[in-house]
Amino acid sequence: MFAMVLRTQWQWTRAAVIGFAALAFVFPALAWRLASAGSGGPDSLQVMDGFAALGPMLGFLSLLGPFVLAALPWGIDHETKHVYPLSLPISWTRWVSMRFAAGALTLLLPALALYLGSRLTLSMLELPPLLRGYAGSLAFRFLLACLVAYGLTFALQYVAGKRAALVTLVLLLVFSALLMGLAVLGMSDVAESMGRAVFEWPGPLAIFVEPWTLIDV
Repeated sequence: MFAMVLRTQWQWTRAAVIGFAALAFVFPALAWRLASAGSGGPDSLQVMDGFAALGPMLGFLSLLGPFVLAALPWGIDHETKHVYPLSLPISWTRWVSMRFAAGALTLLLPALALYLGSRLTLSMLELPPLLRGYAGSLAFRFLLACLVAYGLTFALQYVAGKRAALVTLVLLLVFSALLMGLAVLGMSDVAESMGRAVFEWPGPLAIFVEPWTLIDV
């Protein structure tokens, strides 16, 4: 049964997965190109500068890709009023669990693509003794970020249904209004603490906003 769910997931999302993986593969090369612009060739410090400039784009990619991979299958099922999953001889809970697992497995491809692209970039450099390349760590963090984004999107999609986008917008507006209200009331410390609780480690979204680096000490 899971093989069938995985096959269906792949058929519905393969174009998005391949495009997602292609973007992840070329990202290190894009940082390499940015770093080496106007010079004879990049060294390790230039590549670090390139990742410092483009790192937020990698975090955004780890948000956008899983969002699409979670929303596409649900949208197709919704168009047919979920007749296909409801007709299967398994419980809805088990079906949703297998759908989630199938989508999560497809996220391995973009993470692997990022690893290969990072290794290719590192192979073109001669690192000084104090610096090391972290292709595996970068790809693993990317995978974790994708899984977090996929889990949040998947849960919201199956709880809120077609109103998922509206619910997301409302939550963002409420959170932003709360922070602004606290700042206006002179409670900036509370607002900063709330922001740090969400966007700084061990906050749930810290993995997206922490610096993305390929080369470090």
